[in-house]
Order: sequence, then structure tokens, then C-alpha cells
Amino acid sequence: MNPLVEQIQKLVNIHLDRILASAEVGLPTQHQFLALRKVALDEFGKKGLLPELELLIKRHYGSDIGRANTARKEVPYE
Repeated sequence: MNPLVEQIQKLVNIHLDRILASAEVGLPTQHQFLALRKVALDEFGKKGLLPELELLIKRHYGSDIGRANTARKEVPYE
């Protein structure tokens, strides 16, 4: 996974955890909470947002984002 996407995923997970904690307390049944949890994790995880972010970053920056910039520099001969 792209390093930038990993950082974004960590931030999204922090916010998603808080939302899910509130939903667990606020929804009347465990069944409703589990259904919401599944949808939220799918939408903001590997089945939703993350692949879209990967594609967006690749289209915008190319596949080299997050890698060292030294790969394209010439090595001087001594």
C-alpha cells in the first residue's frame, strides 16, 4: 500500500472509531450496530475509500509517491 494512503487510513480510522463508539451506545440493538459497523468499515476501508485513494494518488502523482527521490539521481563516477 502507498505510504500516503497508509497515513490517510490511520487518520480516517481514528475518526471512524469515534463514530462507531458513539453508534454502539446510541443504537437500540447490537444487531443494528453490527450492521452499521460493517457498512462503515467497508465504505472507509479496503472495499471503498482506500482503493479509490490509491487510484487517485497514482493518477495525480504517478506510482512513485512516497518513495525516495534518490532513485532517479545519477551516481557520480570517481
